[in-house]
Formats: sequence, structure tokens, C-alpha cells
Amino acid sequence: MKLPISAIVVGHNEANLLANSLPKLNFCDEILYFDLGSTDESKEIAEKNNAKVIEHNIVPICEWIHAEYLLTTKHQWVLLTDPDEILSQDLINNIMFLFKEESHLLKNIGCIMVPWIFHFKGKKLQGTVWGGTRSKVLIINNQRLTYEPLVHIGKKLKENYDSMEVPFDGKNSLNHYWMIDYKRLIEKHKRYLRNEGEARYKSGQRTKIVAILFEPIKAFKYSYIDRQGFKDGWTGIFLSFFWSWYQTIASFQLYKYQIKEENTPQ
Repeated sequence: MKLPISAIVVGHNEANLLANSLPKLNFCDEILYFDLGSTDESKEIAEKNNAKVIEHNIVPICEWIHAEYLLTTKHQWVLLTDPDEILSQDLINNIMFLFKEESHLLKNIGCIMVPWIFHFKGKKLQGTVWGGTRSKVLIINNQRLTYEPLVHIGKKLKENYDSMEVPFDGKNSLNHYWMIDYKRLIEKHKRYLRNEGEARYKSGQRTKIVAILFEPIKAFKYSYIDRQGFKDGWTGIFLSFFWSWYQTIASFQLYKYQIKEENTPQ
């Protein structure tokens, strides 16, 4: 039995990832795959897995597509995932239980958060800002929250609605096979940076030059020491330096956007 959920997946030349992730979405009544101009077999694989393929111009971040199409889905409940994310069977069972047996629990829920585990080059991360068991919004109700095309922070629950978090039991995770190589890591985060300044500014963040100067040390310490990046050996060192670089550039992007907004006549 299919659940009243519409799944949205956005991809570009990720056929090998889609072949593993799309079959795990078969419990959804509708699967929409937005293809950003793939030249590999992504569209064919999507069609084989009962997904409706929608061709779209390439965009820097998938949040743009989410914001544009979120209200056009067949169902109000929408599952937002990426080609490199695979739902474990235990997590699928949790979701099916919520919707089939205990649907009254979702009466005032606007989004469902699930355990989220990152893997780097196929290996589970123990530390760094990405390691351990984190939490991610996987399913949202498109009538109970607003969604803006902003990287990482575009979702906001409407008044009187709450989020629900599925507790981690050791097996029920959304496994994020985050980066298969260093090239993809750098390319993806360069795209994020195009939107980070605006996203952070609109979320209420502000910064100063002095804070930006200290950001590299602060970010590295947070990832490598506070979040125990040392548990991942050389990978932990690299990712902590990478996080330091990303946070510093993102802070500078925020500062530039902040100055532009402050100097724009109202």
C-alpha cells in the first residue's frame, strides 16, 4: 500500500546514486524526479523506479526547486531527499507506522525529523561537524510551513504547528552518502556559497570584520576538538580544515550582503 506522500528528488548526472536511493521511495504514492540536464542514465533510472521525470534548468541549490514546486504536488505531505540519501528499511517502517496506524499523531505536525548519518567516501563519519547521528527534516506538510529558496534554512513552521522527531534506535537512519570524492565536495559547497550570504542575513545573522578574522580558528576548533573530528584520522583533519574554509567564506559573504542591504535605500 502506498502512503499519501509525494517525494521530490533533484539530481544531475547521479545515475549510480539514484539506482540505490529511488527504490527506497516506493512506499510514496508519488515520486517526482527533477533532472537538471543529466547526460548519463539518470532519467532512465528514475523512470524505471516509477518516478515522474521533470526536466529543469540547472540551479545552484535544490531549495529553489523545492520552493517553486512544493505546492504543486499530489499530496500535502512531501518527502524531500537527495540522490545520495538512502532510507533504511527500519526508518521506512517507522514512517509507515506513523501514517498507517497512528495518523492522529500527525494532526498538529508540520514536519517530521529523522536520524541522519553522514558517510564520507563510503565510510561513516564519527566526528567533525558532519559526524555522529544528526537530525534532518525529511517530510513536511506543504500547508503547515513556509518554504523559501534559501540554502539550509528556508523552512519555517506556521503558527500552531510543531515538528516531530523520530528517535534513533540504532538502525532507523537516513544514510547520507554525502561525498564520494573531494571534487564533488568542493563543487557542491561552492554552489552553496552563492546563496549563503543572503540566507544567513535573512535568518537574522550579522557579522563584523573582527569576527571573520577569528572565524578560521573558531570553526576548526569546533569541528576537530568540540565535535571530535580527531576520531576520523586524516579525514577528520581535512574536513575540519574544509569546514574552517567554508565558514570563513560564508561569513564574508554574509558581511558583503549585510553591507549591501544597509546601503540600499528603503
